[in-house]
Amino acid sequence: MAFDAGVEKNSRTWQDAVQSFLSTLGPTERAAFRAPANPDDCMAVLMATQRRKNKLTRILDLMKPAIDPLKRFESAIDVIVQVNAGIASPIWGPLRIVVTLSADHFRTLESIAMIIHRIISSLQRFSKYEELFEKNRLVQDAIGALYCDYLDFCVRVTRFYSSSFRSFFASFDKDFREISDSIQLHSQNADWAAHAAHIEETQREIEKARAERQVHERGNIQRWLSPATVDDDLQKHLSEYLPGSYDKLLAAEQFQSFISSDEIKRPHVVLQGMPGSGKTTASAFMIDHLKSQGFEVLYFFFKASDVEKCTMLSCLRTILAQLLRLEEHLYDLVEPVYHASGRVIADSLIEVRRALSTALENSTANRIFVLFDALDESSDTEEVLKWIASQGSTAGGQLRIISTSRPSLSFRSMSSGMYWNFLRMEGFENNSIKRYIHSRVKNNPIISGTDIGKRVTDFIALAANGLWLYARLMMDDIDRLPSVGQIQKQLNVLPRGFTELYTQIIRTTEAEFNPIELRLAQQLHLWIDVTDYLPHVVWGGGWLRNDMLELIFQYANDGEAVHDPARQVSRVSGPLLEVLNADATSVGLPIYEVDFIHHTAAQYLKESSNLPAAQLPLTLRPRRIRQLHRAAVAIWYYTECKQSEVLLEALRENEGRYMHSRLNYFEMAYGLWNALKLVEFPEIQDPEEAREAALVLRKLTDFISTPACLRWIESAILINYRGRFPHLLWNAVASWQAARMVEYHPFEPYAAFSKARMRFCHHYVFVLAATGVGIESAPAELLKVDQNVFAQDELARGILRLGKRWGSLVSSKSCDVDLDLP
Repeated sequence: MAFDAGVEKNSRTWQDAVQSFLSTLGPTERAAFRAPANPDDCMAVLMATQRRKNKLTRILDLMKPAIDPLKRFESAIDVIVQVNAGIASPIWGPLRIVVTLSADHFRTLESIAMIIHRIISSLQRFSKYEELFEKNRLVQDAIGALYCDYLDFCVRVTRFYSSSFRSFFASFDKDFREISDSIQLHSQNADWAAHAAHIEETQREIEKARAERQVHERGNIQRWLSPATVDDDLQKHLSEYLPGSYDKLLAAEQFQSFISSDEIKRPHVVLQGMPGSGKTTASAFMIDHLKSQGFEVLYFFFKASDVEKCTMLSCLRTILAQLLRLEEHLYDLVEPVYHASGRVIADSLIEVRRALSTALENSTANRIFVLFDALDESSDTEEVLKWIASQGSTAGGQLRIISTSRPSLSFRSMSSGMYWNFLRMEGFENNSIKRYIHSRVKNNPIISGTDIGKRVTDFIALAANGLWLYARLMMDDIDRLPSVGQIQKQLNVLPRGFTELYTQIIRTTEAEFNPIELRLAQQLHLWIDVTDYLPHVVWGGGWLRNDMLELIFQYANDGEAVHDPARQVSRVSGPLLEVLNADATSVGLPIYEVDFIHHTAAQYLKESSNLPAAQLPLTLRPRRIRQLHRAAVAIWYYTECKQSEVLLEALRENEGRYMHSRLNYFEMAYGLWNALKLVEFPEIQDPEEAREAALVLRKLTDFISTPACLRWIESAILINYRGRFPHLLWNAVASWQAARMVEYHPFEPYAAFSKARMRFCHHYVFVLAATGVGIESAPAELLKVDQNVFAQDELARGILRLGKRWGSLVSSKSCDVDLDLP
């Protein structure tokens, strides 16, 4: 429907609704509440903002744990968060406040997105209704009630801004569920009123509104399902496909029979191969091929390191969303399940399974192919296999399922009674890999058309042994070598397996680094695996954020911010990591992402921490004492970095309320806690490693023995007291217990550190138990201190002062700990 934001005629219904509603407000609220001149103005604000597509980079800091669900509501959330100076709307400012306060509350954000989507959809229809049915009082009254709902929504948002942090979340679901339901009800009433008018000239508008309502409801169902971004995965892996590389797989009798036969006894094919053999690229090829043949194809790429791509629930939600898009008549069958759920997101596996079963049973497709890639990376592999087995017994041959996995996954043991067709990647790959290597050799000006080029092709094809990833990485390394002699030398010592391959390539790459680049590379590989230092409740399946990466680069660059960090990451990230969207920006901000090139790279990085120093390239040597090196960055952050000072000032001003950006607090805090909880200290193997370890341990000992750590302590107390989180006390207790286990150690700096952390954690637990939450988790011996020792400890007195100052953030509680200290 065309929309004219320049309409000059004011809507009487809108103005009446505004005046009626404003009369219910107090003088202060009325003065603060600004309403648009007419519904077209309000709609213009919403539509203009909705059309601005971007990657939400302005709120990346704000919403890291919630960023993936927000991407699914990008067009709706744009209405909430984009800043557009000069546009006045009663929704604008209050709604941005709500998003700020609810940054970590998934359902709150998604509920707001749904409400805004309804507002946009409804305004499109009803501003036109009001014009067409200007003299029909029934229609005008219904639309007036709807406009009052919008105004009520804005007022509730404004009032929430002044409410306390806890009461906000306690009452949000109830209050905003009411207004959301009211908007939907009055929207329906307005439709019914318009229909009852029986005006012929508006019939087309009514039909159009009905179609828009249907589109709107189907969009709600898709948002309810929240499918994973597997379309992006498909395009990425298709871009890696080499034409002709899977012709033998396509021509295999088992595969052809599986695709073409009307009656098959085994509707499940399993393609197995070693890590790096090209299974995922083969999956993308099969999906594309089956689509080109006119089949309906549902697919999911499992990924163990991605919280949205490792669960059965996410998988089934995604393939159901795909099926609904392919067969839209199935929306009517799924809609009752959606409404009955009463949830913004489909978080019930039982409901999703029921909806998917209903859709499959009523599908009109003669044959549906479902492809699960990397099934062994699912966190629910056994449950997925059971679901596959159940479909084999109920789908009557309509559903045909292809899975890929490593050979280590035993399908037979996990799904007794099922029959599988097994295909092995190694039977299809060798010739294709050799052609790929030959094409790379032809593009290398040093060896193209030479005998050494032929040897490179033969030697690397043999060493690859069917592994595409090995061939690609090895040829990348060959292309970096500057002469025939160096290439010849490389052929004489070809690495065996991925461990040797990654080590060799990193050594080749780092040989070209200057000292600063080497430090950048070391910090990147210390922090990239967030699962190594962040608990899941904080990590939430995310990646190392851009602002955190830029912060550690600043540390490595002697405290000075690094220019063009995306380019620097690209320079020092290989071969384990790849940079996506390195040159892309949104609203002037970079949106690059850093990820492991393959799960074997992530596995190698984890295992490198336990290898002898002599076997590691310089880039990875700090990982042997990675807890200490990360703690060193955290010490710098809390003592020298301006960002931590800004964070603390904001927390003080807002009395611990969760800020629009946590400014890397959790990464830095857990960088310290991981060192404080350290029990097993690696055997020091060379003088350089001993020197580095001693230096960091002394810094850490000084940090927790003096008031230098009080900026960290106060930030932690504010955040945890405001939220009544016991985790701070739990971490301090765990650190004290770890210190007690290693109070004596042959490496003197580590023994001194353990003694210092025992004293620090004892005093810290004592204060947290007395002034905060979680006293029941504290050992009895930590609830008592030597008052003379405590009183003479400047740091202990500082911690107590902070505990008393911010203890008011914790609601009243009984406590038996004596705080009457000198």
